[in-house]
Amino acid sequence: MSCMDKTTDQTNPIDDSKPEDDRPEELMRIEAACRFLEANLDEDPPLDAVARAAHYSPFHFHRLFRGLTGETVRGYARRIRLERSAYRIVHSDDELLNIALDAGYGSHEAFTRAFSKQFGIAPSTYRSEKQDPRPVASTQRLPLSEVRIEKRTPCTLACVRHVGPYSDVGRAWKSLMKWGWAKLVFGKAQTFGLSYDDPDVTDPQHVRYDACMVVKDGTRTKREVLTQPFDGGYFAVTVHEGPYVTLGETYARLFAHIVTHPISGRRWRLGDPPSLEHYLNDPRKTAPEALRTEVMMRVK
Repeated sequence: MSCMDKTTDQTNPIDDSKPEDDRPEELMRIEAACRFLEANLDEDPPLDAVARAAHYSPFHFHRLFRGLTGETVRGYARRIRLERSAYRIVHSDDELLNIALDAGYGSHEAFTRAFSKQFGIAPSTYRSEKQDPRPVASTQRLPLSEVRIEKRTPCTLACVRHVGPYSDVGRAWKSLMKWGWAKLVFGKAQTFGLSYDDPDVTDPQHVRYDACMVVKDGTRTKREVLTQPFDGGYFAVTVHEGPYVTLGETYARLFAHIVTHPISGRRWRLGDPPSLEHYLNDPRKTAPEALRTEVMMRVK
């Protein structure tokens, strides 16, 4: 069995912390609404459609959403779009106008105002400050293990969502394992983590992470375990060797490698999150320096 976990100060995913399934039903339903928004960001769904995803009437839903998340429905969607834009600004050479249009803004000026309000800095300045050439030099000094391109097929996932610092994701894994233990023992189900946010961009309290298990279509789940499709696609993959606390260094070098080196005979561009992490050994039985983790970044 391989256990998954992701943190900037990582802990054992099977721990003694409170499992996610102890959360109230209302939080589970609001989480379903958040997932619906994230899956339909480009369509800008109306409020009543988002409310239906949470099985609430629009009248009560908006106030409950704001009370439990601290954000309005529109504010939540706007923040996620802007954080996705920030990722593209740093990790792609896309024109700022194209990024603005993809984020739903009709002009560069409108996008700049919204981006500056969110991050306290204009998009052009953000790009020039964040696109530091030093990661390329770091790649040369600290070479990655072999980088390969892997095509992952679409599948269905059973997931437990964690929102908050990566150091607390163990609770999500505890809930997933509690539900899916028989599948791990008898079916050898594949498990991995999905990381949606860059902690250098997103406030730690808003960071999203899914503890996931591949399941058959139509699998029945309960409460905090939700199913969702995984689109698959192409990923640049390398193996991180060592403590989880140094995973960020491998991510930085992999980013730089993708944009500066051909892989499998061609050039690739960074795709949109989430990234995947597949833990190859058990942190409960393995010394930190011997841990091995596959880090997978979507490419196109």
